[in-house]
Formats: sequence, C-alpha cells, structure tokens
Amino acid sequence: MLKNKVVYYDAEGKMVDKLDVGQEACDRTIDYCATAVVPDGFTFRFTTFDSFTACSDLSELVCMLEKQEAEGVVKNPCGGTLSCPVEVDAVRLVGTARFHINVGDLTPIEGGLQLGELPCTLASDVSVPVNQVIQTICKTDTCQGDCFDTVGAFAFAPQVITDACGRQIVTVRGGLFIRFLGC
Repeated sequence: MLKNKVVYYDAEGKMVDKLDVGQEACDRTIDYCATAVVPDGFTFRFTTFDSFTACSDLSELVCMLEKQEAEGVVKNPCGGTLSCPVEVDAVRLVGTARFHINVGDLTPIEGGLQLGELPCTLASDVSVPVNQVIQTICKTDTCQGDCFDTVGAFAFAPQVITDACGRQIVTVRGGLFIRFLGC
C-alpha cells in the first residue's frame, strides 16, 4: 500500500532508497503541499512513483543577514573562563519557492482520444513563502551570490479524498533538502 510511502531523490533527481542529509538545528528543508481537483469526466489513479515528476524554481530566493546575540565563552588569562555577549549573523533564506507537480494517471470515465505516448497526469502548481534561518556564522558584511543549493528531495504518496459533490481531491506533500554553501 502506498498511503504513507515516501521516496527520496538525490541532487541529480534520481530516486534513491535513503538520503543522508544530516540533522541540523537550522531549518534546511523547503516543504510544499500541492492540491488539485480531478477534472470532471476523469478518474485519478496512483500506483507507483513512476508517474510522479516535480520541478522547482528557486530563482526568487535570496540570503539575508540578521544580527543575533549569542553568548561566547573564552579562556580568562587570569584563570577560569569568561562569558561574553557576542554578535553573530544568522543567514536567513527569504523569498518564494515555486513547484510544479505532475502525478498519477488521469483516465477518462468513458473512452476518448489520447494524443501522444505518455499517459495524462494530474498537475498542480504551488508557491511557497520561505523565511527561515539556514546557518549561523561569525559576523560578516554581506552574504551575496548563491549561498545555498539543493542536495535532494522527498515526496509522499498522494492522498485522495472525495468531496461532498463527488469530486476527487488529490494532495501531494514533498520538499527539498538544501545546503548552506557560505557567504
């Protein structure tokens, strides 16, 4: 059964059994939740991830610096240690990530004409607002250029419900794993 199935993809978009991205205190995932209504006259079927594709546009994401105060501990030359307030920079990823998702097979309720070799799939587009700290660094003046990249992705099997009007509503959750490259 695929109900709670999750699959992982590496940075090249190839399906892998496991993806080791490490556990960080900073939020290094960008999650999406895409929903689509199956068009009238069609039914939706999902059996494998072979019919799943996702594209992302991260061109509107930028890194910004945000001053934060932390506590630093240094060795006291006169003995012991000193705890002092220290300014550090949090690197915040800000903007919009866009996702285009194709999933499953759309089958006409009654036979119709299908053009092309590939099956028809259900499509959904979603824009995700992003505003999260991806790294904390020592004080710096700027953080320009590409400060992050993607190292993999994940997707859950679609969930399908039927609303009170008899329409199938399909929801797909997934996301990207990102890596801080530096400022």
